Amino acid sequence: MLCPVTNAASALGSHVTAPAISSGSPIRPSAACAPTAVTDSGGKRLVIGVLITPGLHTSYNDYEIVAANLLDGADRKVSDRIPAYALYIDPPLGRVGLTERQARETGRPVLVSTRPMTRVGRAVERGETQGFMKIVADAETRQILGAAILGIEGDEAIHGIIDAMNAKTPYPALQWSVPIHPTVSELIPTLIGDLKPAS
Repeated sequence: MLCPVTNAASALGSHVTAPAISSGSPIRPSAACAPTAVTDSGGKRLVIGVLITPGLHTSYNDYEIVAANLLDGADRKVSDRIPAYALYIDPPLGRVGLTERQARETGRPVLVSTRPMTRVGRAVERGETQGFMKIVADAETRQILGAAILGIEGDEAIHGIIDAMNAKTPYPALQWSVPIHPTVSELIPTLIGDLKPAS
């Protein structure tokens, strides 16, 4: 049976299918892996790869929350966790937080920026220009609401945005950082600088 992977489909603007799977188990992590296909709206297959559900890392984070609350007197909650995942496809996809559609549905004033990988130096240098980078932010709070990087090293480059979201860093602070060249991450400040109201 095939089921839509809605977050990835929203990030890609295409249809993603994968066999129905459970959240995985620390004892049998292979249950969390399934072949994945991404198609465009015409049904043309774009990429194939493996979807890894975040079961093991999420479970460990559950442990960290329980341990902090019981042993350290913390007040951590699972509901504070920002959803993030990767699709290990070719090119890889890294995702965090809300999609543009989800952000719009909140009624907030939303800013969006998209950059094709054909305009990312590292992707051009390596001859792997398929994909894009996208970021969604709240215009009033200046917080990053979500992001997707579908392209070379997207599964790695997304971590800077995951960290900024967890630290509640306003996006202008990232815009003026001086990144290392040539990397995919070096275009995150440029992506932020191009944020515009969602149309």
